[in-house]
Amino acid sequence: MKAARSAQRNTQTAPARCADILESSLQGLGFGRVVRHLALLRAWDRAIADRIKERASVEDFRSGCLYLCVEDPIWMHELHMLRHQLKTILNKEVGEPAVDEIVLRIGRPRQYSTPRPSYRRRQRIPAVSPAVEAGMATLLSPLRDLPCCDAVQRLFQRWASR
Repeated sequence: MKAARSAQRNTQTAPARCADILESSLQGLGFGRVVRHLALLRAWDRAIADRIKERASVEDFRSGCLYLCVEDPIWMHELHMLRHQLKTILNKEVGEPAVDEIVLRIGRPRQYSTPRPSYRRRQRIPAVSPAVEAGMATLLSPLRDLPCCDAVQRLFQRWASR
């Protein structure tokens, strides 16, 4: 009997990474599309030049098709010529071939830099000690590239400030 238990313990797998657990949980809850969309928005913000982001914005991302809104026909033509490079850059930044096609339309690009009005009163989170802050940074390092990292960090900060 003891031999069976020790054999069972030896066959157990290594502990799962927190990032993998969160990602599979979000997928299981049906948020897979949202996670991919947020990862693409983060890649757009990090990898695309500011001169392009000033004149074009991501409108939607569905079934591998990225929809961009461009301010005028001149920039639409420019981005049409650059669409293969943009697709390569975004796929490299996301880490998988997420974007298959880029669709452009003329319109007024959204400006994401301005904060949206909040209908809930935001609570100020008290500051935590530098030692706790360093510990949280160590814990969150595997989640750094996931779109949910900021939310988990705020959750840890609220918990640590109590």
